[in-house]
Amino acid sequence: MQVVIPLAGLGTRMRPHTHSKAKPMLRLAGKPILGHLLNWVVDDRVDEVILIISPHQRDVEPYARTATAQPVRMVIQDEPRGQADAIARVRDFVDGPLLILFSDTLADATFDDLADVRSDGLIYVKEIPDPSRMGIVVVRDGRIVEIVEKPKDAVSRLATIGMYYFRTSGLLFEAIDTVLAAPPSLNNEYFIADAIKVMLDRGALLEPRPVGVWEDTGTPAYTLHAHRFLLDRSGVQPRPRPNVTVIPPVFIADDAVVSESVIGPYVTVESGCRVERSVLSDCILDQASVVRDSVLAHGLIGRRAIVTGAPAAVNVGDDSSLGPVGTEPLPSL
Repeated sequence: MQVVIPLAGLGTRMRPHTHSKAKPMLRLAGKPILGHLLNWVVDDRVDEVILIISPHQRDVEPYARTATAQPVRMVIQDEPRGQADAIARVRDFVDGPLLILFSDTLADATFDDLADVRSDGLIYVKEIPDPSRMGIVVVRDGRIVEIVEKPKDAVSRLATIGMYYFRTSGLLFEAIDTVLAAPPSLNNEYFIADAIKVMLDRGALLEPRPVGVWEDTGTPAYTLHAHRFLLDRSGVQPRPRPNVTVIPPVFIADDAVVSESVIGPYVTVESGCRVERSVLSDCILDQASVVRDSVLAHGLIGRRAIVTGAPAAVNVGDDSSLGPVGTEPLPSL
């Protein structure tokens, strides 16, 4: 089996963080989102991982090649023309069973029985209370008969979570060819849902595969929720530090400097960070960031960012500063 993960999206909903790094390289609970994805889906049954990246996401490759023991192939999507266009670019490298996973999806799905699947494929789904903002599938007699984007009427509550298994890839690529030959959909993009509609119209047998837990990392609020999910399952215990109270679950890198502070619950303090005289809960501090004299909840703090005296929820990008600018004399101009 090969695993394909499209990563080339712009990640606009995660700005300012995605101004300076690819969205899958955002760090949660001690590693990038991409690392959590690879740990989740890649094992000895996976022959190759194919990552679809944009020309500007070169930081992904060196990390990915060290994050898994399985072979990794990088494929470039030159322009952001959507999911179906991205997947079309791996056609020449794919042969056999295929698992497609979008980079903002985390779930509790397992893959032990994929070799026993006899249908043409699986669409992973989660039952949700409000399907009006999601793509949903309609199921009859155990098979998917329709896929609908953002339905006005609740014809189904089974939302697609951004993960698909195809027993053979030929039917998928034939459907993608049909989609790409037509004008693009919303925002000048081509979507995998359109290709699946074509497959269903041509008689493909696709089954729903429900998951119990589904976490999305597409927005700051969803990312913090996914962060809580990961920390709850991590079992990591940070080393004790004097004058520091830890309320688990938390991740604190061994080389992070924390003093006179309360950390947790649900806090990540990455390598190189410094936290002084602060109270943090439900926060992610990326590498080498600094927080002083602050009471923070529900915060995302980028690499090398500095936050001082902030009593609030914050969303600060890389190399940014939030707090007093100082009273030092201005330089002569």
